[in-house]
Amino acid sequence: MIQFPKFHVGCTTSALAMALFAGMAVPPARAQTSDTAATPDTETPPAAEIVVTAARREPAGALHPLDTGGYALTRSDWSDVLSGTSALALVKNLPGVTFTSTDAYGLDLSDGFLLVRGFRQNELAITFEGIPLNDGSYGSVTGTAPLNIGVATDIASVNISPGSASVSTFSNTVNGGEMRYAIADPKPQFALDVTQGFGANNSFVTSATVNTGRIGEAGPRMLFGIERISKDKYTGAGTQYMLRANAKLVQDVPWGDFTAFLSFARAEIWGYNNTSFDMLSKLGWNGTDISYPDYARAVFVASPENAGRSCGAYSCGELASLIPYDTGQATDDFVGNVTHHFNLTDRLSGSVMGYAAISKSNIEIADVSTPSQTGAPFSAQVWQTRPRRFGGTIELTWKGDRHTLSAGAWIERISSTSRFASYNEPMPGQGAPLRAIGPYDVYGAAFQIANDSRWRTHSLQAYVRDVFKPSETLTIDAGFKAVDFSTDGGGIGPDRAPSGRLATTDLFLPRLSIDWRPNARTALYLDIAKTAVGYRVSSRGNIGPVSSAWAADSQELFDAALGTLKPEKDWNFTVGGYRRFGPFSINLDAYYGIILNRLLNGTSGPQFNPVRTVGIVPRSELIGADAIIGWKPFAWLDISQSVSVSKLRYQSDLVLAGDVTPLKGHFQPGYPGVSLVTQIGVKHGRFDAGATSTLYLDNPFTYGNDIYVPNYWQVNAHASYRLPKFGRMPELTFRIDANNALNRNNIGSVGIGGYSVSGDYQTFMRSAPRQFLLSISARI
Repeated sequence: MIQFPKFHVGCTTSALAMALFAGMAVPPARAQTSDTAATPDTETPPAAEIVVTAARREPAGALHPLDTGGYALTRSDWSDVLSGTSALALVKNLPGVTFTSTDAYGLDLSDGFLLVRGFRQNELAITFEGIPLNDGSYGSVTGTAPLNIGVATDIASVNISPGSASVSTFSNTVNGGEMRYAIADPKPQFALDVTQGFGANNSFVTSATVNTGRIGEAGPRMLFGIERISKDKYTGAGTQYMLRANAKLVQDVPWGDFTAFLSFARAEIWGYNNTSFDMLSKLGWNGTDISYPDYARAVFVASPENAGRSCGAYSCGELASLIPYDTGQATDDFVGNVTHHFNLTDRLSGSVMGYAAISKSNIEIADVSTPSQTGAPFSAQVWQTRPRRFGGTIELTWKGDRHTLSAGAWIERISSTSRFASYNEPMPGQGAPLRAIGPYDVYGAAFQIANDSRWRTHSLQAYVRDVFKPSETLTIDAGFKAVDFSTDGGGIGPDRAPSGRLATTDLFLPRLSIDWRPNARTALYLDIAKTAVGYRVSSRGNIGPVSSAWAADSQELFDAALGTLKPEKDWNFTVGGYRRFGPFSINLDAYYGIILNRLLNGTSGPQFNPVRTVGIVPRSELIGADAIIGWKPFAWLDISQSVSVSKLRYQSDLVLAGDVTPLKGHFQPGYPGVSLVTQIGVKHGRFDAGATSTLYLDNPFTYGNDIYVPNYWQVNAHASYRLPKFGRMPELTFRIDANNALNRNNIGSVGIGGYSVSGDYQTFMRSAPRQFLLSISARI
């Protein structure tokens, strides 16, 4: 085992419609808040509507906060990401945000990790076109991953509030802030955008978006988008494929509008193998991946009679448990909604939305602990999750002279299943081995079912909110929400996976935000909020990062934990400000969080058969601060530097099945304590170029903090040139991207299979080496 040292470093109509479509009540135009979605295709609002104009007119390096420290990002703010990249990566350059993935495009659900001020992506309130996504992590049975919704090139805006979510944001998973995705509204005229990219490892990225324009004098406007990404893995063998498609329709009516949104995504991903520090030391940087497609070698290594033989740095038996023949996933996601925005009077408006989200995931790994009935020494273990979500929201808003009062409610029902099915692999010479992406029943139906589980989750939320403007410079946003989240179910198979009921109810979760803007160059804000979340759901044996009571190794451990489990409830406090001094700008904030009853899973054992124990840390504290300094010395040059420090420290010990693990004083694993992001952008005429340097330091690897992750440093760069439309020739843009331009060997996502209490564990992945992408875009 290698131990690394610890590092120490010291509203217009269009704006109103878009915000309501996102499922939120909207304050007056003069006091618009970070809840409003910014869409660059909408008409430019008056100068007083700072929410939209700030994101459009100011460069990324000079981003200043919206009300209470939120940010409205548009396409120019994520110009350094590759075409087709995961939606989670679009916010990675904000202070207090970290994003890592093994694949440069973030296509693999298992290894794309986002954290915002100490909270992981499944602890944020994330919505897409107003649809609550809930827990969108790997193998989730209660949510939908942002990666698998919408065409990436059609995403027009992301509104993010890093401190805390508004009371009017609907989610059953939110501990910290919120992220709100919106695709572009259909344009009133016909338009066609096509992009083709070619890159490293046989990467092909193709996207097309068609705007029909308004059909007839009073007909609907429609947008259709499709995106296809295919590539080889950068090490080992296997391919990665993603297809996304979406459609959006807007029909205006005299009293409001009707909108409809539909998204489909299909992913077929050969994955990379989880790695430990010991494996990296003994097998080398490129020696830890899966053994696919050498099936004969994999069978030899995994055969019991060869367990004691030498297979290089490890015995064959050890190597078989560390390096599977293959791993991968095949997923399908359908998400859609219908929303009606209506104006009852000049002052009273509202919205009603119904939505559905249906997912099917098959996550496969070669399992040497379960031989095939054919005689092959391993089988294909397929983790099959099937969540089905149906929900609706209703909201009303009354706009007075100085008060904007709003109220709303959300209801959602989830039925979900999860099981681990074992399928036969053939003996060498008796047929082709199964593919990681299926089909899996080539040699018969599943011969073993483990951890078969069924759950029903009910979510209810109601809120009341008042946005008060006592003066032109001061805005007070106060409200509270009431929540009732419950989950029933669990194991139904003969192997008795844990089963039971857990519920969270809180009738008063307040939030207070104060925003003072004495002039156009200055902003000061304060944000205080309390949150309560539903218990996270995942089955025994899950190979994802979710901490769930149902992941306990036995019913006895689950029952023993029930006496100590309590719903997690947090308090978040944020204070900050912004100031512009000519070409300079500075944005500062500090935050403090009290985290009560954080549920943790201690993990051990091999990745295809992990052992998890369940317990809570009664109290933890989150302390952090962010700073962005922006400099625009010339109209064509933007430079910014951000520094973030964030520490989530456990203030109590971890109680696991009656045993106490001393965690008091230790820091949360998998989250860098210090991050630095440097951005340089050049825009001159038709030329656009930029570079981003990201550095993550002080990242614990275990709950006990006995191992730390080496420093992560990545530089991305891009350059593009636009040729305007000429005659019949469409507008053309030529672009080149370099991801990890310095070609550093970085350890990226950590905790993919959970975290050990202490010691080395097979749970991280490397980040991609240098990746180039050359793309050509045409616009008609």
